[in-house]
Amino acid sequence: MAGIAPEPNYYGRKLQRAMKRLREQNLLTQEEAGTRCHIDHKKLSRIERRQLPTYHELIILLDIYGVPSCNYDPYLALWDRARRRGWWRNFLLTKQEIDYIRLEDEADFKCEFQLGRLPWLLQTKSYTRAILARRDEEIIEKRLGIQFRQQKRLTNERQLTLHALIHEPVLRQGVDRTQLRELLTRSEMPNVTLQVVPQIGTHEGLHSSLTLLSFDDKEEPDYAFAETPFGPAEINDPDNVQEVRRILRHVETIALSPNDSVELITNIHDNFRERKLIAVPSG
Repeated sequence: MAGIAPEPNYYGRKLQRAMKRLREQNLLTQEEAGTRCHIDHKKLSRIERRQLPTYHELIILLDIYGVPSCNYDPYLALWDRARRRGWWRNFLLTKQEIDYIRLEDEADFKCEFQLGRLPWLLQTKSYTRAILARRDEEIIEKRLGIQFRQQKRLTNERQLTLHALIHEPVLRQGVDRTQLRELLTRSEMPNVTLQVVPQIGTHEGLHSSLTLLSFDDKEEPDYAFAETPFGPAEINDPDNVQEVRRILRHVETIALSPNDSVELITNIHDNFRERKLIAVPSG
C-alpha cells in the first residue's frame, strides 16, 4: 500500500548488525558514539535496529569507528543493496503481504506444510485461478503477477531451496492433470523436495498451514508464518518460531519419502479422470 515505510531488507539488517558490532568493538555506548558524530543517540539506536543511515551518516560512523576509507566498500555495497526498491513495491499490497513476500524473496530455504491447497510456488495458473474464482478479475491478475515473480526464485541465479510438505487430500481437490505434471516436473529440480503427508489420523500439523523461512547467514533468524484467510501472518516470538520448526520436522517424519511421494502423484496422474475443477477455499 502506498505510504507504508518499507522495513529494512536482508542487506539493511546485515548492515545494521555490522554497524552495531563496530561500535561495540570500539567500546562505545550509543550515547558516546552519537556525541562523537553529532547524531542523536535515539537516531543511532534506530539506525542499529530499523532505519538506514544516510550516505553521509554512514561515512561519518565508519570514520568514528576507525574503519580506513579503503575498507568502506563492503559497507557501501550493503547500503546500496539495502536501498534498492523490491519488485513487490510495484503492487498495491498490505503491509502483511509485503512483509512476507520480502522475506521469502530474501530467504535461502523455505519449508512449508499446506493443508487446504498446493504450495503457492508450485501452482499452475489454472489451479490458482480456480482458488481465486470468486475474486474480481483485477485481483486475480494481480495475484498471478505476484505469483509469477515469486516462482522465479526456484529458477533464478540465487535459487530458493523449497521443501514442500503437501497434505494428501489436497492432491484430489481441484487438481487437474496439468497441475499434477507440474508437481512431478518441479520434484525433479535439485532445489525442490516434495513430500506427501498421508491422511493417517490426527497430528500436530493439522492445526494450520505453516511456513518457515531460513537463511544461510547464521546471524539472520528464521521467520515463521501461519496461514490465515487474509494471508500469512508472521509469528514473532522466538519460542513460537522454534515450535513451528519442531512441528514441521515432525510432519516430515510422518510424510512419505520423496520417491514414494512422486510415485503416489504419478499414480494419481495416470489414473486421473477428467472432471470439472472445483474451486478450493481461498487462503
